[in-house]
Amino acid sequence: MKDIFTRSEFNPVIAPNEGHDWESLKVFNPGAVYHEGKYHLFYRASGKGSDWHSSLGYAVSADGEHFERFENPGLDRDSNNPLELRGLEDPRITKIDHTFYMTYAAYDGKTPRLFIATSTDLKNWQRHGPVLRNFDYAAMGGVRIKWDHGTPIEKPDDPAQKDRSKSGGIFPECINGKYYMLFNEHRIWMATSDDGIHWDAIPEVFIGPRKGANRFDNVFVEMGPPPIKTERGWLVLYHGVNDAIQYQLGVALLDLKDPTKILYRADEPIFGPREKYELSGIVDIIPGVVKLIEEGKEDELKTKLREAEEGGFMPQVAFVTAALVVNDVVRLYYGASDILICTATAPLKEILATIP
Repeated sequence: MKDIFTRSEFNPVIAPNEGHDWESLKVFNPGAVYHEGKYHLFYRASGKGSDWHSSLGYAVSADGEHFERFENPGLDRDSNNPLELRGLEDPRITKIDHTFYMTYAAYDGKTPRLFIATSTDLKNWQRHGPVLRNFDYAAMGGVRIKWDHGTPIEKPDDPAQKDRSKSGGIFPECINGKYYMLFNEHRIWMATSDDGIHWDAIPEVFIGPRKGANRFDNVFVEMGPPPIKTERGWLVLYHGVNDAIQYQLGVALLDLKDPTKILYRADEPIFGPREKYELSGIVDIIPGVVKLIEEGKEDELKTKLREAEEGGFMPQVAFVTAALVVNDVVRLYYGASDILICTATAPLKEILATIP
């Protein structure tokens, strides 16, 4: 792995807050935007107990490492919408002209669905969604990976999960009069829109896993932060997961005028878990973890996590949902082990230098 990023000495920059029930257990996977000289984070947060659900906390920083957090979520579930029963997950934020577009997964307890909220001031948000009009997960090539004691098993998706969609990274400008977005997990698709709100998926899988024992993305892939425009093309950062359950950050480069054309896809990741806080935590994909959280069984949860770690199938997760370019430096924000928010930086030119 060509890990070219420098982690902040202040990591984690945001951790769970026992004083707030809504973020007492986990904070992770933040969307971010740099606006008017400040870093704005909207991060996934969850508490404990039978009414467990994710909401989106809000924090602001002048330097990108020290954050002022707010008492209440910046965006919470709509209790009247059954599609948001278990809350809002994994936001990404893109600014186009004077509008902020926040994608997030609304989760009903069974199926995540991609929603979008828009704002002009980062305080008042208008919700839209579900936003995909023609997407059918299984029919368009979607499969899901289930882990059996650390072994990945590929299963055709349940037809009831045909709406399954999440992880939306919207391009930061219109291209040839259209909005573009890369989205989803296990496989990555592209979608287009005329207004940034109503989206149509291109049926073919755009980026999938690559088979091979030494591939960092040989089990499944998931979209990372919104694409970054560079002079060489659209820089796409995506997650590759291997059979050791390591989430690492891969690189692809797309044509500036035709983003459906892949110019380059790297064989090696440029960022991945290595620090202690990235190697072990309350990771949702461990079978049974979410159920134990919902039931408030903390002792059993600790036992489950210990067994996973001792058994060698504890996922190692550095999940990047934001990549901001400020003064030609890329600052990542990511969820570490599904419980902490961390940051790391690298010069943009060094990332582009990895591309032949």
